[in-house]
Amino acid sequence: MIDELQKDLQDATARIAENRLLAWSSGAEVTYSDKIDLRPLTAKAWVDLKLVSNAFVVGGKPYDQDVLEYIWRNHPGYTSEKTAESEKIKRKIGYTFGKLEAKELLDLVYKHINDAFAEMPVSVNAKGGFSRSNTIQPIEGMVGAIDEVAARYGQNPIHVLGWPLNRIFQLQKAMRIATIPDYKLAEPTLIRTIKQEILTELNNGAESRT
Repeated sequence: MIDELQKDLQDATARIAENRLLAWSSGAEVTYSDKIDLRPLTAKAWVDLKLVSNAFVVGGKPYDQDVLEYIWRNHPGYTSEKTAESEKIKRKIGYTFGKLEAKELLDLVYKHINDAFAEMPVSVNAKGGFSRSNTIQPIEGMVGAIDEVAARYGQNPIHVLGWPLNRIFQLQKAMRIATIPDYKLAEPTLIRTIKQEILTELNNGAESRT
């Protein structure tokens, strides 16, 4: 079990490192899956999906409509206009949807979301606990993230709205490390989770030997 978790940790670390670079690469506009092409989740797409109460964004059990809605909004061919081309792409997505197992599609969507939020800033507080630091009340947390990055780098917030979330969160981290004394960032959630599982396994193993 420990060996498997160590392999999971290596794979997760490599995946996060690759995604950090992909957010800045010339191929950042499209995320290629085995079956469906998706653009990286942008702040604007996240807002659009939240406004239509898509389950992947607002929470709750996702249904077929949520999956199709999410895939279409993040497809490279997405447009808010109803055109012959957009209807053709939607039909193609629907056809692919019908050929795949529900679990495969759900795994695809959740991976897409997790890759987007893997860099979400999580700071370590004075007591050693964690707190998500992108939520700035009393305004919408995503707006706070956009404002923070736009102000720091002299960008129009509307322009930042179209950036991949992965890129926005990386810039938040870089900015806070550079400007806030003693600012401590926690490792990405996925890495912390796997390390905790490894620690639990080691502790259980120690207990079994006593």
